[in-house]
Amino acid sequence: MSGGIRGFFAKQHFEVTVELPESGSHGVHSMSLPTRVGLAALLEDADSAERQLLDAPLVEQPSTARPDFAALLAQMTFDTAQTIENPVPRAPVAGLLPITAAAFSPASPAAIGAAIDAVPAAGPPPQPLQSPGDLVLCIGVRADAELLARDWAEGSGAELIRCAPRGTGVVEPVPSEPVLSDRRDAAAARARGVQRGAACIAVLGLAPLGADADATAVDGRERQLGVAAGILPDQLWLVVDVSRKPEDTAAWVAACREALDVHGVVAIGGAETSTPHSVEALGLPVLWAHNSNTRKDRLS
Repeated sequence: MSGGIRGFFAKQHFEVTVELPESGSHGVHSMSLPTRVGLAALLEDADSAERQLLDAPLVEQPSTARPDFAALLAQMTFDTAQTIENPVPRAPVAGLLPITAAAFSPASPAAIGAAIDAVPAAGPPPQPLQSPGDLVLCIGVRADAELLARDWAEGSGAELIRCAPRGTGVVEPVPSEPVLSDRRDAAAARARGVQRGAACIAVLGLAPLGADADATAVDGRERQLGVAAGILPDQLWLVVDVSRKPEDTAAWVAACREALDVHGVVAIGGAETSTPHSVEALGLPVLWAHNSNTRKDRLS
């Protein structure tokens, strides 16, 4: 101890001598690479694995835009293609009758019967709903659905409602009759049905689409089907005039089935054709309308 005033502010010095063995390693501690354990070892393993991934050579990924891919696809198509010398005619699908020649030739009743037999049976049709507040939708081409719906409404006391997209002239509503265009209109119609104690029958007349139909006509058809899907009817019937060409009928029926949940077909016009049961080829339950031909002739 030295310095200070009577011991205050004095400095105390210590001298220590440490002897190390000559065989010892200088600068070795617990975090050195050869001695790492526990968490340090895990981190070192992760770093080593990452360095191996970075040092690995890149593998070229195949691309569909490269010329060799197009050549490979062409070769696979050529190798897997089969030449059909004598094609076997397929069984007719639901809604279509077999066409074996380019020129039109009317199918015989026997051929139509064979086509109908090839389609799986659709089962019996359900009964039309008639409870208070039930919303039944009838869809047909031109005025077919309206004529049938009026018969049903007069017989059951149901309210007849026209269904049409709002703000379009696809189906011109009658000013004295309500129009069904969205879910709010459907809810109001159901409420009126409960008050009246009868069902509500909505009618949607599809505009016909010919071979030269333009984009406006196709868009109008899509809007009509969109409204039909939006009102969520309790039951949906497709009114089919069996005296019309089966190919035309199959086309609009297929469009309806693609967008809507169809419960069955109501067949009319059976007395005007020699093959009324061709409607069964659509693959849907068929309900035959009574006295529909007399009604159609009188109202058309």
